[in-house]
Amino acid sequence: MGNGQYKRKPRMEEWVEAAEVLADRLTECVHTYKHNTYIFMAEAERQHKTDLVIKILQKLHAALDESDNPTASGNRVVEKRLVDSFVSLFTEALKVLPWISVDMQKLLKSPWMKGFPGKVSESLFWGNGEERKGIGSGLPEHGRLPEWLTDIMDREEVGEVRPARSETGEPSRKDKEAADRWHEQNAGFLRTAGRVE
Repeated sequence: MGNGQYKRKPRMEEWVEAAEVLADRLTECVHTYKHNTYIFMAEAERQHKTDLVIKILQKLHAALDESDNPTASGNRVVEKRLVDSFVSLFTEALKVLPWISVDMQKLLKSPWMKGFPGKVSESLFWGNGEERKGIGSGLPEHGRLPEWLTDIMDREEVGEVRPARSETGEPSRKDKEAADRWHEQNAGFLRTAGRVE
């Protein structure tokens, strides 16, 4: 990476994309905790871990909703507040991703590196072929999403200037239909704050 590029802070679009990917992976984790009950895990432990993941998800979605607000684009005060929120959430996620990965390996009976037994484990650990979108081992030194989150925060810290947001005219988040579909599938999880029935 050249010196000029290295001094740039990450674009807001990259922050938002990473937050969306993290939200997708954490949602898969909530589904796995809730639905893979045939693998033994103490109910209190399962409930507690699900609650922690859902709390992070709720905060992530609040920040993503704020990033969709048209007044956020180009407003340095709002962008600074959003970046601060994302840094806090990514730091919180990086603390829990290692044990989440261990749980997911156990519950999905899957390694984190390769040889995934199903589509859910491939998506969760490998990001459906986009390696940086999978949680892997949950540790930044093993690459994937944890390394990407760490890299974004490192570039934010050493960067001097943030490139302007792209002027493509396209929404920065998933289309409304996908968002509605996600809400329909997951509203119950967010409302119950992780209660496992």
